[in-house]
Amino acid sequence: MMSKHTLLPLMYGMVLIPGIINIFLLKDISYEIFVVHILLFFTLVVLGRFLNKEAHLTLLSIVEIIFSTWLCMTYGNLMFIIALTPLFVYLLLPVIMVRWVMLGMHLIAINYALLNHPPVLIVTSNIFLLLITALVTLLQRLELRREAAQLLYDELRKKHYELDESKSRLVLFSKQVEGFAQAEERSRISQQLHDDVGHRMIRTKMMMEAALQIIPADQDKGMDLLKEIRDQLATGLDEMRATVRRMRPSPQVTGMHSLSRMLEEIGRDTGILTSLTVEGVPCTLYPSQEIILYKNAREAVTNALRHGHAESIGIVIHYRDTEVCMSVCNDGILPAGNLQLSAGLGLAGMKERCDLAGGHLEWSLEPRFTVTTRLPITYRQEVR
Repeated sequence: MMSKHTLLPLMYGMVLIPGIINIFLLKDISYEIFVVHILLFFTLVVLGRFLNKEAHLTLLSIVEIIFSTWLCMTYGNLMFIIALTPLFVYLLLPVIMVRWVMLGMHLIAINYALLNHPPVLIVTSNIFLLLITALVTLLQRLELRREAAQLLYDELRKKHYELDESKSRLVLFSKQVEGFAQAEERSRISQQLHDDVGHRMIRTKMMMEAALQIIPADQDKGMDLLKEIRDQLATGLDEMRATVRRMRPSPQVTGMHSLSRMLEEIGRDTGILTSLTVEGVPCTLYPSQEIILYKNAREAVTNALRHGHAESIGIVIHYRDTEVCMSVCNDGILPAGNLQLSAGLGLAGMKERCDLAGGHLEWSLEPRFTVTTRLPITYRQEVR
């Protein structure tokens, strides 16, 4: 609803200006009494500024209509302009029916007051009344549209803040997932150092102690043992270098390029057949999701080489509307026993990564051993 304070300058002007001009047009009338009447009516107009209840404003409108009609009948001339001012009060009332009733009363009152005046003045007064009514109604509609636009803007701004907050939470969650993945990878590497390199070093130490006992009695056998120790140390150093390389992140450790490069290196180093297939329409994933896919793929490929002695490994990535699905299959030896208890295959760590990102891990034995990672997709433009 349009504020009545917006129309105050026009209301005051329509009371004071005709009143001042009328002083010079009136004859044989006490100017003091006329000024008192004008000031009394002006007081009513000012009083409307401080009233807010509908009943009070309605009563004030009736009083103004009666008083302005009496002024118009008593003093004539430009008093018909003052008689138009009550419409600025009742046209701002919230109930439309009350407005139209008050407008009808106002029209009757003005025409009754001007009954003995020239027809031109009567027509002019009615035209002015209708024009001002149309003007105020138009201003009301414009004000309503402005308020609606302001409310819409406030709502959009609120939604924008909520989306920014959601985006911040998603970015924080992404960083938490990446941190968890890095911590889990460090734990896995430390376990690998303990299981592989550590055991090899213990074995090498025992062989060196045996060589110290054998060399004085049988140098040839002792030399063979030293050569075997050398080979063990070389193998241990190679494993150590490989582990350190995995601990040092490359500039691009995620995405299709890294998977393709990983398969290419494995195929070049081991001679097995590798393939990477992408199905569906690729979309940009969050870094945490790419890290999970990459680490699960690397874990599955490592298991296929270490435990399954596979001769071919294939990775298929399928982009769907609501998820991305990555399947890693190999033709190696099928694992024996219950896979749920096969901690050595790294399935527990792979499943933990998927669960943390809201996905899940699946595996099957037929037709080939396949590990499938499923992650939900949230497109970037949905959280901006």
